[in-house]
Amino acid sequence: MPPLSTVVLTALAPAAWGTTYAVTTELLPAGHPLSAALLRALPAGLVALAITRTLPSGAWWWRATVLGILNIGALFPLLFLAAERLPGGVAATLSAAQPLMVAGLAAAVVRERPTVWRLAWAVAGVAGVGLVVLGPGARFDLVGVLAGLGGTAGMAAGIVLTKRWGRPEGVGPMSLAGWQLTAGGLFLLPLTLAAEGLPERIDAGATAGYLWLGSVGGLIAYTLWFRGIERLPVGALAPLVLLSPLVATATGIALGESLGPVEAFGSLLALTALLAAQFPSPIQRKASRKRKKMSYHASVKKIAVLGATGMVGRRVVTEARARGHQVLALSRTPQDGEPGITPIAVDAADEQAVREALTTHAPEHVVVALRTEPVDEDFLVNATRTVLRIAGELGTHVLIVGGAGVLRSPGRPGLLVADNPAYVPDHVRPVAAAGVAQWQACQEQSGDSWVYLSPPALLEPGERTGRYRRGTDTLLTDDEGRSRISVEDLAVAVIDELQAPRADRLVTVAADERGDSRSVAAVVPAATEQSAG
Repeated sequence: MPPLSTVVLTALAPAAWGTTYAVTTELLPAGHPLSAALLRALPAGLVALAITRTLPSGAWWWRATVLGILNIGALFPLLFLAAERLPGGVAATLSAAQPLMVAGLAAAVVRERPTVWRLAWAVAGVAGVGLVVLGPGARFDLVGVLAGLGGTAGMAAGIVLTKRWGRPEGVGPMSLAGWQLTAGGLFLLPLTLAAEGLPERIDAGATAGYLWLGSVGGLIAYTLWFRGIERLPVGALAPLVLLSPLVATATGIALGESLGPVEAFGSLLALTALLAAQFPSPIQRKASRKRKKMSYHASVKKIAVLGATGMVGRRVVTEARARGHQVLALSRTPQDGEPGITPIAVDAADEQAVREALTTHAPEHVVVALRTEPVDEDFLVNATRTVLRIAGELGTHVLIVGGAGVLRSPGRPGLLVADNPAYVPDHVRPVAAAGVAQWQACQEQSGDSWVYLSPPALLEPGERTGRYRRGTDTLLTDDEGRSRISVEDLAVAVIDELQAPRADRLVTVAADERGDSRSVAAVVPAATEQSAG
């Protein structure tokens, strides 16, 4: 369960956004959605830049600009326009269409197809919105509805692109919020001056409203939101968005608005749909029960290895079987099975075949140990996305044996190993680039049921010592600067991570030349604790 303090702090963001409608209608000058958006975004963004003193670099200049326009520059004026023309509860409930928009955009941009369960609830949410908007007491206003849906679509696009691009190394949530608020504010500045101008009179109430929206509803809310995205799994994060329409509706009712029976039912249906989409589908629950029934013992796992005949995959299959686990050996050309090993013919590029294998046999863990010669980045990325998507639907844990290129260079944390010629010569760069693309594909996947294990710079067949050193995001080297491990000991580390998972999403290992650290496998074959260094 996530820490309660993190959940509460993150929840403050959508709760603050829910006050936008009441503040707009009660305090701000009417007819100035652009100036309201500008005064909410630009000052807050400049304050964040002054506090963090961190500017974008490289591709993040244009990425921050695009995200700033989608999440701020386009969203804010449409949000204020909807707030001026619709009751608060109606305007806020339009956000219920966002899951359906995100599903469509995600399928097109990051090739993540929604499950039937989530898609059905997204449609139900839109139906609920229709009941609210078209209800007899909803004060239907076409411009307000289009503005609300337009803002929701822009934010949906921002969410999908954020999933695709991730977050730059070493950049905190306030910096990311500041970049987007500033970019969105600069986008709004010429539009506001040309099309609308600033309000002629800003009284004390309007000043208080702008300060509230820029600080609590702007910089503070977005900083807490980005912080929560980093620390909370999507299952805990997504339902918190419901607080925005709930707060807006409650505030509107407090200010004298009312909802008739039809609108109330529609609002309840939309909120129920958003919440229900976060829970496992009946198929997922059935698969989970099936996995529990098929386990011989609590310490015995059913492990599927995709790429089971490759250099790494073969050793992982052998190590898992030696520890008493049930193994599903998935490959295009499966070899004859031994006791405890079930060979299954699967082409990793065939999504239907992968889905059928994982659904039918219901493993508790999937190890992705895929490599191609010559390197095929598209195949590697697409196969990884396929496994993560299917495993996410089934509630299955995934371990990806990736590449060392995603790690930081020792002593130079700002330089990825993929870009460091000391570890990656020119002829190996395509392999390193494919590993980085695979890591980025993993980061696009919501949820916390996967781990990416990076080997050291040199991985080759050798002796199984059962010893290794474990790290997270930085390449491990010995006293002479060498970074290596045998494939046999890498397989030991893989099974250790499955038997005793930790919270780390990125893990790396290297040979323990000193011999003072041992894997649990060297001591207890079915251990439930991890004691490697």
